[in-house]
Amino acid sequence: MNKTFDIKRFGNVLRHDALSYLQNFGWTLVVLLAIPILIWSILYVNMDEPDALMNNERYGFLLCLAIIAMILAPSRLYKNANDSRKGIQFAMLPASNMEKFLSMSIYCLVVTPILYLAGAVAIDSILALIPGKNPYGGFVFESIFSTNLVSIELDPEFDKCAQEIQLPLSQTFMNMSFVSIFMFTNMIFKKRKVSKTIGILLLIGIALMIFCIRGVIRVENIDFETTEAMKEYSLLLVKRITYTLYTCSILISIIMLSLTYFKIRKQKY
Repeated sequence: MNKTFDIKRFGNVLRHDALSYLQNFGWTLVVLLAIPILIWSILYVNMDEPDALMNNERYGFLLCLAIIAMILAPSRLYKNANDSRKGIQFAMLPASNMEKFLSMSIYCLVVTPILYLAGAVAIDSILALIPGKNPYGGFVFESIFSTNLVSIELDPEFDKCAQEIQLPLSQTFMNMSFVSIFMFTNMIFKKRKVSKTIGILLLIGIALMIFCIRGVIRVENIDFETTEAMKEYSLLLVKRITYTLYTCSILISIIMLSLTYFKIRKQKY
């Protein structure tokens, strides 16, 4: 392909991937959408008295399932993209490498979470309307824009400090960095792509945990003159960690997506 990007050609790639989306990923979405229904059914049957669940807890759970869907999407939709024999169809698409990469990114990072969350919220709303000892109180979409995926109870001062740090699209970048890793490893590994990636991430997580524990021990060994000095240092540490995680999320997303595009360009069939 001489041209890097052509809007009509890109539209054809999007259409091709859309037609194969449900065929390759439909049953996975069905299973993930069935999980909230199963949990609701167990609660509905076994409850002795109404006990409304918090809406933010439900939506946080749906967000976790959406991320699982995003993690599985690359290996389901583009599982043969790095196979020298089975990937001929991907290689022969009348599109440039950039157009293939953009289509892959759109369906893995944008279409999949929107499609899953739209279906999950719709199902949740229907379940919330069922009469009887319904375990769901209110509609989950009321907390869509106020729920964080990770919710940690901190000291009130630390919690206030964390809330004051308004970083644009922080949750989006965090999710993107995680999923972009699976997009890259999908182009690297030939078999057991998801399990191998999870194994590598677990090892990295253990190493980071050991590093963090050593850091906490060092902080505890610091001899602060007053309690206020210790709180000020801790608040500063919370800010540094927050900004570091935010920066790392952006860098990981850029690096992993760039490596994915580079691998698509260099892939031989």
